[in-house]
Amino acid sequence: MAEEVGPTTNAADQEKASGLRDAGAGPVGAASADAKVLERFQACDVASGVFKYVQVHAIAPDGTRKVIVRSAPGSYHADVAELLCQALRDKGLQYEIPGGGRIRRDDEAKEIEIYGHSKGFGMPDHSISAAICRASFPDYKAQLHI
Repeated sequence: MAEEVGPTTNAADQEKASGLRDAGAGPVGAASADAKVLERFQACDVASGVFKYVQVHAIAPDGTRKVIVRSAPGSYHADVAELLCQALRDKGLQYEIPGGGRIRRDDEAKEIEIYGHSKGFGMPDHSISAAICRASFPDYKAQLHI
């Protein structure tokens, strides 16, 4: 399993994660979206290397859902989630963040390793993230370490 990357958490990260969760469940603005807006969001955006990741469930006003997996550089999971969450809100979508962890994407070995948990968001069902990664990277082997 890959090594830990970056700090684990602090009070400011906990507050940011809580704020992102609360904002996702709140009322959407005037720009109310339909389910087609969900199609604009890529289901899997996993950076090459070892990074923190979040699993975000985007929700259209009609109840249609899409699970989105994002990894990127960031000190905390909330840093990785922040831009995606803002983009969802800007399009009139609500969201839930069941958790995060770490993803290692090795392009040479064609492997994706999913493990760990977020201290700010908790641990999502990594098997859902793995299925999304497998669909986006069909030539890669996706491994889970729970």
